[in-house]
Amino acid sequence: MKNISKKVPSKNGILYIYPVIYNGKTTKVNIDGNPDGLRYLANLLNYVADLEQGKMALPDGERFHIHLKAGNELGWHSSEVEICRADAKGTGELPQYMDQG
Repeated sequence: MKNISKKVPSKNGILYIYPVIYNGKTTKVNIDGNPDGLRYLANLLNYVADLEQGKMALPDGERFHIHLKAGNELGWHSSEVEICRADAKGTGELPQYMDQG
């Protein structure tokens, strides 16, 4: 795993993430963006994936995450999005809901 000493990537481009709801059920999630917006999302995902949680001021058992909010990091039509490292700091434990088999 790489050592990340840089800050969270800065917002760039246009990015919308939102559910498509049909008959009261979410049928899919759309991710729409211009090239810079899609690169911004890719940079965020890489940042979270490459973090060395062990070197962060994060209690053992916690998981690093970033919140993306409509009107801030995302376009106004978006839903709030959380990007989360599933492996807990210090233990590597995954949430129970994740299929580990």
